[in-house]
Amino acid sequence: DLLDVLSQFDHWRAQTNGVLNAAAEHLNQRWQQAAHRQEKPSEADRQQAVIEVNQTHWRLDADQQTATRLTSIPLRLHTFTKSYVLGRTADAVLAMPGVSGLVLNSGGDLVVRGNWSETVAIANPRSPADNALPIARLIVQNAAIATSGDYRRGTQVGNEWGSHIMDPRTGMPASAVISATVLHPDPVTAGALATTFNILTPAESASLATGLPGTEYLLISRQGEFIASKGWPGIALPLPES
Repeated sequence: DLLDVLSQFDHWRAQTNGVLNAAAEHLNQRWQQAAHRQEKPSEADRQQAVIEVNQTHWRLDADQQTATRLTSIPLRLHTFTKSYVLGRTADAVLAMPGVSGLVLNSGGDLVVRGNWSETVAIANPRSPADNALPIARLIVQNAAIATSGDYRRGTQVGNEWGSHIMDPRTGMPASAVISATVLHPDPVTAGALATTFNILTPAESASLATGLPGTEYLLISRQGEFIASKGWPGIALPLPES
């Protein structure tokens, strides 16, 4: 339910030291508006937006089962909520009589449960062709996999492309990482980390993942470097020959 989603979002905002922030959409809108004028937000506008984004946007009352909106800043829970819904749906379906396994796919994020395995190909974030060779393949079973990156959505100012994924600490588009794929038994964890790992440095992502057992990931830096968790090579399949 909504209270549970917001409560989990609060958990992940704390877990990521404010990197995962529902109000980051406010920053994205500022950049989109400036891009229409073929410019970046001014320093003053960006700093003001950072202040607005880092307010407390809701108050939860578990006893009364209420959520009170405290600001009018635009919020975006879509990606986080998608992971939550996938997980809850998978639990409900797997509990049905006669269901022994399942795979759910929402926009490329997958949840695989029970007596079923799914071979997953990870797309090249810099290839516009849908039939381009993948950058990685793996078999997913009793886990969730989520990918987030700067491709397909963002802003173009002159020759400079900016990600739609915003760093709420600075008001700047994520830049160090262009794609993050995360595998974890819990869909919400996979989804939250896929977004977060686009914003953190690879070293910061590795540190966060260390405290979350079962996390495997593959990052692609802006320079095209592949950065994988220690366990990733053990779950990756050979790529098909071109």
